[in-house]
Amino acid sequence: MFMKKWVIGWVFLLTIAVAAISAHNVSAESDVVSQSLETAKAIEVELNDDNFNPKVITIPNGKTTMLTLKNKGVKEHTFTVEKLGIDVDLKPGTVKSITVKPQQPGTYELICRFHFREGMVGQIIVN
Repeated sequence: MFMKKWVIGWVFLLTIAVAAISAHNVSAESDVVSQSLETAKAIEVELNDDNFNPKVITIPNGKTTMLTLKNKGVKEHTFTVEKLGIDVDLKPGTVKSITVKPQQPGTYELICRFHFREGMVGQIIVN
């Protein structure tokens, strides 16, 4: 009987310890990028037919930023920033969220691979 109480006590303590340790390690995953969300800034970007809104997106360097991408157009679009390793396809009416944490300040070209010739371009500014 004493041994059973002792084992139950240790199992209870281990369960509490695991729960406490797990609570401090919060992260999120997406189709494209996985980063910690402890200090995430959120930016909504609309992909309309042949333009991004906003056209210029400013992201802090070294900080996790969540981008919510919404295809409001009737065409399929991409949100592509080659130098940051971002390439997301969005069918009409879809929404995708990604997280990014750029490590190099600069101005990066944002394009839709399908419609950049029609002027569907923008900029990502990392500062």
